[in-house]
Amino acid sequence: MSYITEILERTNLQHIREFLLHGVECCNVENENYETRIKHAEDRYKKAVFESFPNLSRDSEIFSELNNLLTVYENVNIEIGIRVGIQLIQETQKY
Repeated sequence: MSYITEILERTNLQHIREFLLHGVECCNVENENYETRIKHAEDRYKKAVFESFPNLSRDSEIFSELNNLLTVYENVNIEIGIRVGIQLIQETQKY
């Protein structure tokens, strides 16, 4: 039973995500919460944009369009996740 305990100890959403997306376990598990991870990604993006385009205003249309794009990605991926979740529930109910 020790191998089962080891598997359960290593399992978390980031490992599952990496396996489903890339076929490998995640080697770099982040201990930060979702909001912090998103904030850091936004900060890195804004820093890169302002270094590349120093005259760009902070309320530029590019940021608005990027937010719109990311919202569409998020909505589509959530919808896919919900559908997959429902299908998995239906499959497990067959057994």
